[in-house]
Amino acid sequence: MCHQLSVKNTTCLIFWTMLVLIAAALLVAVVLVARLVYVLRDIHQGKSLVLSQHKTVKTLVVLGSGGHTVEMLKMVAALDPLKYSPRIYVVADTDEISHKKLLEVEKDFKGEGNFVVEVIPRTREVGQSWITSAFTTLRALISSLLVLVQHRPVLILSNGPGTCVPLCGGAVILRVLGMFPSRVVFVESLCRVRSLSLSGQLLYPLSDHFLVQWPQLTESHPRARCLGRLV
Repeated sequence: MCHQLSVKNTTCLIFWTMLVLIAAALLVAVVLVARLVYVLRDIHQGKSLVLSQHKTVKTLVVLGSGGHTVEMLKMVAALDPLKYSPRIYVVADTDEISHKKLLEVEKDFKGEGNFVVEVIPRTREVGQSWITSAFTTLRALISSLLVLVQHRPVLILSNGPGTCVPLCGGAVILRVLGMFPSRVVFVESLCRVRSLSLSGQLLYPLSDHFLVQWPQLTESHPRARCLGRLV
C-alpha cells in the first residue's frame, strides 16, 4: 500500500514538474515573440538612434570579398574618423585582401580615431553544398554574436557580403533579448539596378535604414531610400 502511494506521488510530481516546465517554455516563447514584434515595429517605424546625440559612434563595418569591400571602404573613407570611432572591421577568415585594403584606408585617416579588426568564419564558401552550409552558417552566427557582445557597436554598416547576414541577424537577436540596440544600415551594392541581392532580400525587413543607389528599386521596396550614387 505504501509502495503504491509512493509511486503515485512520484508520478504526480513528475506530471506537475513537466507541466510547470511546459508553461515556463510557453511563457518565454510568448515574451520573445512579443519582443520580436516590438523590435520589428520600431525598425519599420524608423525609430532609430539619433547619432548626433553621440560624441562618438562605435561603428562596426562588415567587409566582403571583391567589389563589396571596395564600395564599403569608399563610404568609410567619407566618414568623419573622429566621430565614427572606434571602428570595428569584420572580415571573413579567408579574406586577406579586405584586411589589406582596410589598412590602407586607416593609413589615410592618419591615426584619427581607433580601429580593430575581427575575423569570423565564412557562412558559405563558393561551391559549398547547402547541407554543410547550415553548419558553417551556425558557426558564423555564434562567432558574430561573440563579436557583437564584445564590442557592443552603436552602428552597423553593411553592403551585402554573405558575412553580413549573421552579423546583422545577430544584432537583431541581441536587440530582441534586450541586451543593446545596435542600429543596422544596409547599403545595397551599386551593381544591383533592378533587384536586390540575396543578402538585401534577407536583411530588408531587419535593417533600420535600407539604402539603394538606383531609384527604381524603391518602387518594389517602399522602405528603401535612394540617396543616389554613394560610391
